[in-house]
Amino acid sequence: AISIDQKSTSRNPRSTVATVTEIYDYLRLLFARIGVPHCPIDGNPVTKQTLESIVDAISALGEGKRLLLMAPVISGKKGEFAHVPEQYSRAGFARVRVDGVIYALDEFPTLDKKYKHTIELVVDRVVISDDVKGRISQSVEQALEIAEGVVLAVDADTNAEHVFSQRYA
Repeated sequence: AISIDQKSTSRNPRSTVATVTEIYDYLRLLFARIGVPHCPIDGNPVTKQTLESIVDAISALGEGKRLLLMAPVISGKKGEFAHVPEQYSRAGFARVRVDGVIYALDEFPTLDKKYKHTIELVVDRVVISDDVKGRISQSVEQALEIAEGVVLAVDADTNAEHVFSQRYA
């Protein structure tokens, strides 16, 4: 014996054909699996980047361009972050950018814990050329390790920022 149950339709104004027919979850799964995410700003596909592709993209920014390679360690969080200078000085780093201003780690500013702060560790300063590709690769690898897959390349002259990520971003 087969029993068929008629479902009473709810009169929810937010209901769509997909939710009423219960295919909404399947459509969500379908679009998540076969869809290609694109950036809403420039329309380019969003992909994971490898270490090699990041190094190639940085090298392609232009011969002779002066860059700061940074690892974002704190992004828009409230706190004083008094541990940052000691932690990264011991690791051998000398500079940090706090809220857009570069400081030596021994001159780290006192931060107000009520406001959000962004702290990026300066991993290396390079002038792009074919000779320094290995150095760029090592610095990018170190920055990716510190910042859990994100590296920031900042043009020292124009302050233009280029964000690279091994995650979808």
